[in-house]
Amino acid sequence: MTIDVVGAARENGYFAPHREDERALARMLAIQEARYVREQEEAAIEAEDSWGQAEEACAIDPVG
Repeated sequence: MTIDVVGAARENGYFAPHREDERALARMLAIQEARYVREQEEAAIEAEDSWGQAEEACAIDPVG
């Protein structure tokens, strides 16, 4: 008698993705994406501020 372990597991739903786990993973990925976007936006704002400060410094005390 041969036992099909994989087939039995499929029938019992052991390999079926769990909906709650899928939702938790989707939420985690969405949170990480939102953090990444926010960090990129903050970095862009800081870069613009630095650029503006550099332009002001050159206008006040032009170099060469």
